Amino acid sequence: MQNHNPISPPNKSAPKTLSQQLRWQVIWAAIAFSIAVIVSIFYINWRSLEFAANEMFVLDAKNIFRNYFETQAEPGRDKTTAPSSDIYDVYLSLDDMPEEVRRVFPKKVEPFEIYEGQVETPEGDGDYLSFYRYDEQGHTIYLLWQNDATQTEGVFYGVIWTLVINSAWLLLLIFIGLFLFVFWLLKRANEPMVLLSAWAERLKHDDQLNQQTFPIAELNDLAKQLKSGVDRITEYNLREQQFLKHASHELRTPLATIQACLDTLDFKLSGAEQATVQRALKASSDMSRLSSTLLWLARESEKPIEKSPVNLQAFCEKQISDHQYLIANRAVTIEPFIEDATINIEEDLLVIVFANLLRNACQFTMEGAIRIHLNQDGFSIENPIDVDADHRSSEFQSFGLGLQLVERICQKLDWKFHFQQQVDGVEVLVFW
Repeated sequence: MQNHNPISPPNKSAPKTLSQQLRWQVIWAAIAFSIAVIVSIFYINWRSLEFAANEMFVLDAKNIFRNYFETQAEPGRDKTTAPSSDIYDVYLSLDDMPEEVRRVFPKKVEPFEIYEGQVETPEGDGDYLSFYRYDEQGHTIYLLWQNDATQTEGVFYGVIWTLVINSAWLLLLIFIGLFLFVFWLLKRANEPMVLLSAWAERLKHDDQLNQQTFPIAELNDLAKQLKSGVDRITEYNLREQQFLKHASHELRTPLATIQACLDTLDFKLSGAEQATVQRALKASSDMSRLSSTLLWLARESEKPIEKSPVNLQAFCEKQISDHQYLIANRAVTIEPFIEDATINIEEDLLVIVFANLLRNACQFTMEGAIRIHLNQDGFSIENPIDVDADHRSSEFQSFGLGLQLVERICQKLDWKFHFQQQVDGVEVLVFW
């Protein structure tokens, strides 16, 4: 037999568990939250440093001012000399400031506001300037802080780098904490779903299992609906099995009567009349076999069916002969490719499966060749179908019951059944 592969389903991503669905969403949310926290902390620290520097500037100005005017009250003090400082240049008037420095700042300087700027030095290097006007009790002093721009930038970048390093360590700690929290949260959130899944798995094998109570109300509602659905399906299956059992039992008696009467007629008749009776005998035998199969399917029993030796060549020739009447007066041929071998198999069930599929092929082939491949591993039947696309689906519905019966038998016997619909034909494959 030719090697055939079933049509592969389209590739789809495997469904994810609840924890997998939530994990990356929570992780990305945690990362975004961590970055927002770090940026906020960085901004707050930077603003805090800036505020502290400004307040220190103001506090120094206040101390210099008070010390200066307290000493000015002493007898013999020169009241026109500006106070001195180791850190700042102090002026009593803007006119006392160097011209190149005064140009950096606006002409009108508001009190209690810090001005910043940069000035070029004769050596070609720049100096960073901070300027502050302090007023109190009708007196004014001007403080100028001047430092090398390179040194100032070094201090600035050092502070920035320290903030970055500290923020990175803080981000790492926050991320580790969030990761542990997310892991714990997902584990806690997934526990009820695992319990529900385990209960549903037990329910699959024991449909009389009582409903379990879960710690989450929504899961209890879901379990209740699931149990209700399983109960309805179980009740339906029981009714179906009972019906099949009763129908099969009821059919056995009239079938046995018909079989006995036909055997008597077959013994008494001859010629064309005997051939008609023999066809009726075959139909009665097929009906009896089908009734036994339906009863076997309804029982859901795991007891194996008795196997018997079947010669593949003789079996296929008989099936082709029995179905020749379906292709009479049509340009249809049956081309068998049969391995000459004998196998042990469930013969009655093989007859039903093979006959159903061959009958479908004969009914729907208007012209062309029906090819049968049969060997020790299974069989395939290929046939062309001359059906318009608009009517194809409705035409195929007529042998839906036969295919369902074949699928049920193959499933219970653990045979592999594949139905492949192509553009210009159909191919069925059965492997055992």
